Amino acid sequence: MQKLGKQTIKFDTPPSILETSSIVGPKESQGPLAKYFDTCLNDEFWGEKTWEKAESKIIKEAISLAINKSKLPSDNIDFCFAGDLLNQCISASFGLRSFSIPYFGIFGACSTFVEGMILASIFTSSGMANNCLFATSSHFCSAEKQFRFPLELGNQRPPTSQWTVTGGASAIISSTGGGPYVTHATPR
Repeated sequence: MQKLGKQTIKFDTPPSILETSSIVGPKESQGPLAKYFDTCLNDEFWGEKTWEKAESKIIKEAISLAINKSKLPSDNIDFCFAGDLLNQCISASFGLRSFSIPYFGIFGACSTFVEGMILASIFTSSGMANNCLFATSSHFCSAEKQFRFPLELGNQRPPTSQWTVTGGASAIISSTGGGPYVTHATPR
């Protein structure tokens, strides 16, 4: 690897994006990108009793889907970089507990997925790992409860208010593979 300028990393041996997966909630599945998602949910609970449990299920299933699509045994994945918006990356922690993959928690809000990709790329390009997984999740209802106005209060939302995505995504970076490749990374 080389450092270019103040903050860009150039991968001399670019790692390959082996496989990806995505799961989205009902609102996101009504948009123009719906056909590109692997799974579109019909409701925010996805069979769970709480929004937080649904979010853990989203990240767990996104990871399982990426692993299954890659046909790579999970014990061939050296590290996982994952996170979410809840306290102490609780959705990622609970979603990953059934996997035997060493886990690094990332809390970067919207940047979590790209931060995970950069870290996975550094690990695979440096020879520290052959395969790394990275993932993220968020849930509109649990984010509202934690960061804005809990939905239980019945507040009226202004039309210009933010909307956190309900969804999760995962990908596997490998030191082998036919691409696409991660050639550079520029953390900010």
